[in-house]
Amino acid sequence: MRQGTSSVRTGGPNQSWYAAILQKYSIWVVLMLLVLGMGLLSDVFLTWGNIFNVLRQASIIGIVAVGMTFVIIGGGFDLSVGAVLAFSAIMSIQMQPVTPGRTALAVLLPLLVGVTTGTVNGFLVGFLRVNPFITTLGTQFVALGITLLYTNGQHVWVWNPDPVYAAIGGGFLGPVPIPVLIFAGVAALGHLVLSYTNFGQYLMATGANEGAAVLSGIRTLWIKVASFIIVGTTAALGGVVLGSRVKNLDPTAGIGYEFEIITAVVLGGTSLSGGRGSVLNTVAGVLILTLIANAMTLLNISHHYQLVIRGLILVGSVALDASSRRRTA
Repeated sequence: MRQGTSSVRTGGPNQSWYAAILQKYSIWVVLMLLVLGMGLLSDVFLTWGNIFNVLRQASIIGIVAVGMTFVIIGGGFDLSVGAVLAFSAIMSIQMQPVTPGRTALAVLLPLLVGVTTGTVNGFLVGFLRVNPFITTLGTQFVALGITLLYTNGQHVWVWNPDPVYAAIGGGFLGPVPIPVLIFAGVAALGHLVLSYTNFGQYLMATGANEGAAVLSGIRTLWIKVASFIIVGTTAALGGVVLGSRVKNLDPTAGIGYEFEIITAVVLGGTSLSGGRGSVLNTVAGVLILTLIANAMTLLNISHHYQLVIRGLILVGSVALDASSRRRTA
């Protein structure tokens, strides 16, 4: 009897440990299964050309999704990222980066716009206690309106850009596209900050229970401002990469990016209620969304059906998040 009881007790912690690991990395299991499944359905899916194409497609959304992970973990939300991304891309192109000096302006000025927008959003949400949904919806319209005024509603373009500027969105380092390297660098930095710094711990605490965080001495208002500055900066960086890649852009090009970014973050397991999330899992969420889009294109699925499927993924991700919160409550 004692041996039987001992066996059950040692099995319990092991089962809990395996369950915790599975829950933590389940999104990566889904990603691997998706890759294997699409490899069986399409002969070209697992070719190096298509793999790098998928990674390049994922890079812009992925860069911004890293920043969005910080905001949502902190209990916030940012709907303005698509408009900020578009305005940053437009500004970058409008700088006519045909010389090294103009290239520097084409990178630095959009980043300044991203920091400024993030600061405004963070101040309104953190200090004035305005609802983040309403705040960022408002700044989304402001950014879109400024973009249309700035361009008179017309396409913008740059011919024969400086090689450095052209390389940001279209260059390669060996076989690897530079946008992929930028995405990887942003994700690595985001993971380090979120997982191994005091700021990351304070952000988690703020999102999980802001009142308790305040009582423990955390300056939650500044933590929220910082999270919005981070996502504003990543949105601007994504815009610079987009502008460099296409070199010819419509001022409304950013519409819809925010929903893909939020879907990727939530799909990666970041809780919309705040306090829980991972940059690495957000990367997996971005890759899954991009792989699904790439697979639907290879399988000649209509764009209309693709929109339906993306909507279902977003709804399903939110439903899973709500179910997870109920289980842990």
